[in-house]
Amino acid sequence: MNTVSQLCRYAVVSVLMVLMLGAALLISPFSREVAWRLYRSWSRIALKLFGVEVESRFHGSPTQLDSGGVVAGLTQQSLLDPTAGYAAWDRRVLSIWNIEYALIPFFGWATVFLGWIIVRQKPEQAKRQLGKAVQYVADGGLVYLSLEGQRSVDGSLNAYKKGPVVLAIEAQALIHPLYVSGSRACLPVGDWKIRPGKIVVHWLPPITTEGMSYADRDELLAQLRAAGEAEHANSSRVG
Repeated sequence: MNTVSQLCRYAVVSVLMVLMLGAALLISPFSREVAWRLYRSWSRIALKLFGVEVESRFHGSPTQLDSGGVVAGLTQQSLLDPTAGYAAWDRRVLSIWNIEYALIPFFGWATVFLGWIIVRQKPEQAKRQLGKAVQYVADGGLVYLSLEGQRSVDGSLNAYKKGPVVLAIEAQALIHPLYVSGSRACLPVGDWKIRPGKIVVHWLPPITTEGMSYADRDELLAQLRAAGEAEHANSSRVG
């Protein structure tokens, strides 16, 4: 796509964001589920306008998300990863965001009204909010967290953070390892032009944390790291 075509598509996506996410803001106090569907629909339409296809592949059972848990992102390759995830998830999935992201007009505002866990740089407030996330997961909800915590600059896997593992252990909930492939080819780090392509959201079999304690966090993180490296190697060969 040339520059003019890209700018026109961005303009259309922005207008749709105001309309659809604005409607989600109005509807969310009455039905977060309907508001979530609007948010998901906007994500799907936005990607389609740029010629990006999203596919979900379950390496476990398609019903594995029904029990809730922590969706642990094994890689973070592009700014498109969250949008692709929202487009692929049939169930409402929350995340934990810094207040700076929540202040982004419409896109960030909608996440607040949809129930995202918003944290500030204050330990006591962050602890309370994380406690809400633990309870939400324990009650059968889904919370997404990236194990890398930031996008990879060179395409390799960054060091994994323990937050998603600790959250799952505290909630005694399932961990759903998630690997997103193809997003870097559609939007590399440092670029703004979105290329047509296919993004695949791979759902690996869930990992139970039942009976585990904080002392098990390193072993569990190592298991997720091994899964991430295996998927990354496979994705590189396919690419």
